[in-house]
Amino acid sequence: MIVAIVALVVAGVGTAVAANLITSSEIKNGTIKKQDLSAKLKRALKGKSGPQGPPGEKGDKGDPGEQGPPGPSGLSGGTIPSGTTVTGAWGGRYTAALAGTQTNSYLLTYSFPLPAPVRLTDAQVQFGAGTAGPVGDADPACTGSVASPTAPAGKVCIYSQDNARDNSTLTGFKLSAAQANTDADAYGFTVRMVNISTPGTMRAEGTWAYTAP
Repeated sequence: MIVAIVALVVAGVGTAVAANLITSSEIKNGTIKKQDLSAKLKRALKGKSGPQGPPGEKGDKGDPGEQGPPGPSGLSGGTIPSGTTVTGAWGGRYTAALAGTQTNSYLLTYSFPLPAPVRLTDAQVQFGAGTAGPVGDADPACTGSVASPTAPAGKVCIYSQDNARDNSTLTGFKLSAAQANTDADAYGFTVRMVNISTPGTMRAEGTWAYTAP
């Protein structure tokens, strides 16, 4: 009896499974989704990557962005940065106004591109060590040349083109040479050219260098 019942149940299940099987003819094309497939079948369907195709055509140029605000100028505001050396030229040619005992003196003033970080003093504005006499203040620390002006930190070194120099006694000063030290002394320096009792032309020129301390 028990055996007969088991056989009957198995037969019924088999019939039900067979009745529920779905064939490809019963599936509408395009209705099977990727998630309906097994992992093994998904791997089997994935092929190797093909060769890279040619680049596409260049797209149209995009619209320009908004203009940014102007940046700060390198020549406005602030002072010469510490350790930075600035250079320039100096000089002039003058006719001595009077001969005899008259002293003919000219002051030539030169400006830095930015103020120095500290005020200059007369002792910090000197001619190069090799300047030919007469010179009021040749400094051994000023070891550059007209072609290559240099200066130690905190000093202005002035170099003279002596082969073209004529009847000139040279001395360097801070900007306000005849006054007490002022804020103006951070903006530049002065060269004095003196011609004593010698008629004719007074001439001198060259280069200078300043290094901010």
